[in-house]
Amino acid sequence: MNAKRERIVLVSIFTLLFLSHIAWAVDCPIPDTGQTKCYDDTQEIACPQPGEPFYGQDAQYICNPQSYTSLAGGIIVQDNVTGLIWEVKQNKDDTSDYTNPHDADNTYTWYNGSNGTPGDGTDTLDFIAALNSSKFGGYSDWRLPNIKELHSIVDHSAFDPSINTTFFPNTMADPYWSSTIDADTQDNAWVVFFAAGSMYSELKSYNWYVRAVRGGQCGSLDNFIDNGDGTVSDTDTGLMWELKTEDGGDRDKENVYNWEEALSYCEKLDLAGYNDWRLPNMNELQSIVDYSRHHPCIYPIFSAVSSNYFSSTTYVDDPNYVWNADFKNVGIVAGSRKPYNAYVRAVRGGQCGSFPTTTTSIGSITTTIAGSTTTTTVQPCPTEEIYGDHSAQTELLRYLRDNILSTTPEGQEIIRLYYEWSPAIVKAMEEDRAFKQKVEEVLDGILFLIKGEVE
Repeated sequence: MNAKRERIVLVSIFTLLFLSHIAWAVDCPIPDTGQTKCYDDTQEIACPQPGEPFYGQDAQYICNPQSYTSLAGGIIVQDNVTGLIWEVKQNKDDTSDYTNPHDADNTYTWYNGSNGTPGDGTDTLDFIAALNSSKFGGYSDWRLPNIKELHSIVDHSAFDPSINTTFFPNTMADPYWSSTIDADTQDNAWVVFFAAGSMYSELKSYNWYVRAVRGGQCGSLDNFIDNGDGTVSDTDTGLMWELKTEDGGDRDKENVYNWEEALSYCEKLDLAGYNDWRLPNMNELQSIVDYSRHHPCIYPIFSAVSSNYFSSTTYVDDPNYVWNADFKNVGIVAGSRKPYNAYVRAVRGGQCGSFPTTTTSIGSITTTIAGSTTTTTVQPCPTEEIYGDHSAQTELLRYLRDNILSTTPEGQEIIRLYYEWSPAIVKAMEEDRAFKQKVEEVLDGILFLIKGEVE
């Protein structure tokens, strides 16, 4: 690479650091569910347009698209949204091998200090100890994931197993243990059933599968702020939630809806000066579950009814059902038929954008860097928002992408990060005119360098 190209790449890096500050402001972003298709009460349909029945469902909002990077020769994988690093299972051959804690066929009891035999390799404590003593992947801080972390890698566009098998091969469809104890039944702990992505609690003495994780844990108890205008902000996730009333009005907490009505209610909601409310997807709805409580199991600030609340996420194996949060018994289950009634709580914000799924503007890019492969969903980019899709400036920046950045591993990583952060950047430009002007000024500087390269 010549000196001029090196300067362009360096300026690009500084540009990304500048633009990414808005993405880093959210401490605990919630990964998207992965759902890409639309449904009515019984079957898959063409995704509706605004104002049409069933508009506003999961597939029509892209929120922190799932993105993974294989590391260390494929034995571990990083979630690029949450930053968590996961163990990759091996040797799915229907034969357990406890001398290899990564064997996909191994099952374990949930260790609670009394069940199992410590040291024989068959409980979760022994499993984690084996990884840390061997410094698996170069780390010695492996642990059992909590239930929200474990559920975050479910892919709700897939079934049996409901996970990205490119990055998580050898995944069993049966339950995997989390570290979260059932607050209602202390002899139980929570599991994720990867056939469909459902959650429930099981006796700790049962034998189920495990997958280790490392990295920071999200979910503080002081992250909710009552804004005093009928809304609550979650400083961890960047989401804003509707507070229900108890006045018998349109927003009363006792109001129930079928799924089509729930979607419509959220899309039409005008609250606290915002009109971009939507029905939360299943991952977002789960974020306000408080697993230390039961009956109801939700943070007290929400004053929820102890019952089922709709998400916008359809159960792909049976579109008659929609995923819901059961705030009575904690579990997230495919327990609500869409024509039946359930409760609703609207959400807005986060690193989320609404894109008509009948267009072809969303795609994916796959990059391989030093043995690591990454697939990232591509969103409409800030460049197009500022200059237009077919402008001379946009074409020049595409030249930078296709003819300079894409020719090196470092440049490929810049491309991946740019598209990963695009939804947050576009959202910030829409809400802050001064920020949009700063973005344009930085991109103008890049354009000046590119023109010199072309000439």
